[in-house]
Amino acid sequence: MITGSDSGMAGSSEGLFWIDEHVAISGDVITFGDIATPRNARAEQYWSDIKDTQLWRAPNAGQRIVLDRARVQQRLEVALGDLAQASIIPREIIFQRGRRVLDDDHLEDIVRDYIGPRVNSLGERIVFRDFRLPSPIFLESPYEEVEIETVRDPGPGRNSLRFVVRDGHGQVVRRHTGNVFVDVWVTVACADRPLNRGDIIEPGDVRFEEKNLAYVRREVWNGQSGPWRIRSSIGQGQPIYKRSLEPVPMVSRGSRVDMVYEGNHLTLVVPGKVLEDGQRGDRIMVRNMQSNKEVRATVESSGRVSTR
Repeated sequence: MITGSDSGMAGSSEGLFWIDEHVAISGDVITFGDIATPRNARAEQYWSDIKDTQLWRAPNAGQRIVLDRARVQQRLEVALGDLAQASIIPREIIFQRGRRVLDDDHLEDIVRDYIGPRVNSLGERIVFRDFRLPSPIFLESPYEEVEIETVRDPGPGRNSLRFVVRDGHGQVVRRHTGNVFVDVWVTVACADRPLNRGDIIEPGDVRFEEKNLAYVRREVWNGQSGPWRIRSSIGQGQPIYKRSLEPVPMVSRGSRVDMVYEGNHLTLVVPGKVLEDGQRGDRIMVRNMQSNKEVRATVESSGRVSTR
């Protein structure tokens, strides 16, 4: 046992060693070197004298041992004396047989490496948050590896994950599940004022704002082409969805047009009233304002339809 007086560290050694939260054990005995990491050059001076200090028997294969901070502190005090005060101990330590252990940081890196390339093209800024991971994952042999098995194509919002542990032959030996939320920020066209059904979009009606695609469930208009007319109302500041737009018709319901009747030897032009929207070439209903009859005519221009 190394006491405070023996080591010359009493009262000044606090925080020299970091105790790991998750520990993979390959031997039959858990030593201080298995669970601790020296934090600075001063800690290194004492490391060779204490790293082989035996603490507990190692768990059996497949067994997991969880010790809380108080029990760890108590054992370190018995084994190391005053030097136990030099260790920063987590709330609990998990021990399991294995060669390696993947904690939250390792698993988050695996998730980012898997999802990142698949969503980077969707937005201008990608944020991973609210990780819910099966940490820790203990690897029982040096040949085991962890990869993510596709559940569905990753994208903005909550993504389900399936972690697969493969042995040295590529065979699946264990599976774990988890999930993560992905924010994908992109600049999109938004309404600068409330837009009502039938409004024709003008340049001053649109402003561009950064929006999180995790909460944008439909395809957003890119602000190009047109002209467009609103087919369903859009609130101020809301994204303008493609489904909320329709092309401005060449002729609109209620507008006045020339109705052209063409025969073999005669062309007759009379005033008409459009009864439904239409683009060039559409067959729409038009009322002859002289006879009050409704006929189907072909849209030729914004002011002319033909009954040929």
